[in-house]
Amino acid sequence: MQYDGETFLICIGSLFLLLDGKEYDIYVSYARNAEEEEFVLLTLRGVLENEFGYKLCIFDRDSLPGGIVTDETLSFIQKSRRLLVVLSPNYVLQGTQALLELKAGLENMASRGNINVILVQYKAVKETKVKELKRAKTVLTVIKWKGEKSKYPQGRFWKQLQVAMPVKKSSRWSRSGEQGLSYSSLKNV
Repeated sequence: MQYDGETFLICIGSLFLLLDGKEYDIYVSYARNAEEEEFVLLTLRGVLENEFGYKLCIFDRDSLPGGIVTDETLSFIQKSRRLLVVLSPNYVLQGTQALLELKAGLENMASRGNINVILVQYKAVKETKVKELKRAKTVLTVIKWKGEKSKYPQGRFWKQLQVAMPVKKSSRWSRSGEQGLSYSSLKNV
């Protein structure tokens, strides 16, 4: 069986994911209001977990009652491969937990490089005074949610989002009908 350079890189990248010690594929940061919670819990979680097989960390769902919010937030971000930021006018309000998540993710990405930040524009954000968000929007790709046009998992929004996501642990690769490598076969390498 012969593999090209692309397959080799995918396998090496997947092996890295096996050994990175991360518990979650994606930590989702969003403004805590009914509309955005519905978008995150039903739409994003529904497709990313149920259709694409990613393991999401959603603070309000995965945190234990009685914990210190700041400590738990930082811990969850450390345990995640990606930080998915759902941008909206409510997201940029000063003093929100969402801004703590954004700042922690950007700092982690800049200093240690062990998390990537993904920006999803749920609703347009006009000018913002949050300097971290201004900088992030200039250097990171912003994937735009376009309402009904973006709902179908085979659509452009989801394809763009998948490109930014980590390689999934359950993936198996094939080329011209050949059976590719799997995580279980990589364990023996």
